[in-house]
Amino acid sequence: MKKNLLSVLFVASTIVLSAQNWTPMAAGLLPANYVIFSISAVGDDVVWAIASGEYYQPPIPSTHHPFILRTSNGGQTWTVAEIEEAAGAISFQIVAVDSLTAWITTQDYGGGPGRKLYRTADGGNLWTLRLNNGSTGVALNLFEDGQHWLAHNRQSISRSDNNGATWTNATISGYTSDEYQLLHSGANMSCTVGDTLWNGTSEGRLVRFTNFGASYEFLNTGLGTGTSINSIAFQDHENGLLLNRNSFEINRIARSTDGGATWANLTSQPGNFGWNIAAVPGSPGAYVLASNYNTVIGRVAITQDFGNTWSVENLGQRLNSIVFTSPETGWVGGGKLTLSTHPALFKYNGSPLLVGVRTLPTLSGFSIFPNPATDRVSFDFEGYTTGESVAVSIHDLLGREVFAGVINDNHVVVNNLVSGIYMLSVASDGKRGVGRVVKY
Repeated sequence: MKKNLLSVLFVASTIVLSAQNWTPMAAGLLPANYVIFSISAVGDDVVWAIASGEYYQPPIPSTHHPFILRTSNGGQTWTVAEIEEAAGAISFQIVAVDSLTAWITTQDYGGGPGRKLYRTADGGNLWTLRLNNGSTGVALNLFEDGQHWLAHNRQSISRSDNNGATWTNATISGYTSDEYQLLHSGANMSCTVGDTLWNGTSEGRLVRFTNFGASYEFLNTGLGTGTSINSIAFQDHENGLLLNRNSFEINRIARSTDGGATWANLTSQPGNFGWNIAAVPGSPGAYVLASNYNTVIGRVAITQDFGNTWSVENLGQRLNSIVFTSPETGWVGGGKLTLSTHPALFKYNGSPLLVGVRTLPTLSGFSIFPNPATDRVSFDFEGYTTGESVAVSIHDLLGREVFAGVINDNHVVVNNLVSGIYMLSVASDGKRGVGRVVKY
């Protein structure tokens, strides 16, 4: 019989932390030795996480089930659910669409029920099999247009251009016989910007997909023989960071300013740890790193100047997976939760990672629509009435202002902007709302 979802009121953990910017959440909700392999967020309030036991070869016990954690109110309450449909498999990746809809990958290492994609539309109670193919067990990415998907596992890929309704399977060439994808967190092993996706390999190369996965090329990072790449994050089509681990087991963060064609290790390093990397939306040059589950005492590193300098915090337990949805809000997962008192997640609640911008309280109920937009974009927030004067600004992902003005209507004409991703900011009565806009 299908188990009911369990909703739990958030209670802060009593573990004493040296870091002051992270609030522990969801302690005691997962089985022992489970790892948060992926976090996916839709805005600042809707967050999903997937956790599995620490299995890396077959057989995975048929009694093993992944678990999901979900909140739709920024972590005030959590729903935990056991995914019985994925018995005998683990999940490395979850991709959230909204507060009720999400997709997961499943992996059996070739010794069980197979590699599959499942989808839920009821908040995680029931999961429907949507694809059974060798490409579906590891990485899954939704491109920023909200319609194109790519599932990829080495040379096997599956693509959808209609929001997962149908899938086309294919094989790409270029992987060597002993070259693989690597991950500690499915959320951080690959990344998308616009129509482009980057994924690292065990041979120090990148696979860069373009045209929503229809085209691809292999890029040599030049970071050295025997180098592996576990995590990568781009803030726009040109600027990104990756973690590389050389043959001497030294971890380094490298930087690219040309879309991944060339890379150089940073002069300033946050520490010789295995890192998962996330870019911070709306804060050019800001990236956040979380140590992976192999690091016994978990650390978070923050840069606001594209890796020139770092601040490092100790969260006191193993970590894994990280995502930021805005300069004010981010999440990091727990790795190998050996004690029931260990939080499954931490929420960032420190100073906004936005250089040179004064922080204002958030406009309640702030929303942007339609999104994606073509000719104009509208906004709304609690208490807003048409005719009220508000200050509006729009920046591209490099921080350049492309619109600024005071308007007395709830929409801005954007048909003069080139296609891409922008951050729209609205200020009213001493408060501010910020959101991402995709311009077609």
